[in-house]
Amino acid sequence: MESESPEHRHLRPDTLAASVTILLVANVIQRSIGFGRGILFCRWLTPDELGTWEMAYSFLLLAAPVVVLGLPGSFGRYLERYRQRGQLRTFLRRTTLWTIGLTITACAVIIFDSARFSDLIFGRPDARALVVTVALSLAAVILHHFLEALFAALRKFSIVSTMHFCQSISFAVISLGLMWTWRFQAESIVIGYGAACLLSAIVMLCWKGRAVLAAAAPDDGIAHLDFWPPLMRFAFWVWVINLFCHLFGIVDRYMLVHYSGLENTAALALVGHYHASRIVPVLFLSVADLLAGAVMPYLSHDWESGQQRLVSDRLN
Repeated sequence: MESESPEHRHLRPDTLAASVTILLVANVIQRSIGFGRGILFCRWLTPDELGTWEMAYSFLLLAAPVVVLGLPGSFGRYLERYRQRGQLRTFLRRTTLWTIGLTITACAVIIFDSARFSDLIFGRPDARALVVTVALSLAAVILHHFLEALFAALRKFSIVSTMHFCQSISFAVISLGLMWTWRFQAESIVIGYGAACLLSAIVMLCWKGRAVLAAAAPDDGIAHLDFWPPLMRFAFWVWVINLFCHLFGIVDRYMLVHYSGLENTAALALVGHYHASRIVPVLFLSVADLLAGAVMPYLSHDWESGQQRLVSDRLN
């Protein structure tokens, strides 16, 4: 009997039913931890510091997908195509290099013009040190999202759920630990969030990095003119959707900070109260968001395998 390939041994895709079950179970545990963490943030921080954290977090959520031009968002649709054509290594190498280049450029711009970004994010130009911390955290967040999109596209949602769980636990431990031992300020949470994303990414790279490389065997490559146009057309619309969805989700906070007419501390305090009021509703919305992201790689796999009828049935 023919032995299994390294790809089959280490990166065999989870079934759709198993993925949904894993996501739901892990999500219950993870969100419970996140709920408790959020409650402690609300109790330990002053309203204006809580509002400062909310503004930093909103910026990270907006910038992470926008900076990389939607490339990781295209993995769920196009990774399976290049995997079936034996060109997975070329796909991963090119998208990784572009993501690294875009991330370094964006972080450098934010750090170099920290006063302007301080005014944009927090409504005051004197939070430059916090902006630098946000920029460094942004790099870690992008890395985490990149690996999350990669393993989701490989239909390894057990790994994605492990990443979420590791990040959630680490975020709670590091941020609450920094607040308790260092300072009860938003900076402790920003550092904790970036460190948790980085730690989760490093753990997954050490655990499954070799398996991904084994699955992405050397190939003959593909011409750039054949590779980038279809990928970027899809990525562009992912980028547009991410931009407008995230802008819609955070514009209310920016209007409170920049156009409420309140003094900066009062405006940030109002954002802090707003953050506290959304803890429970966001808990329910995040479940639907995770399940939606889990479905795309399976639909892409069936479509590329010529099973268009199965795609229709699963969508229905």
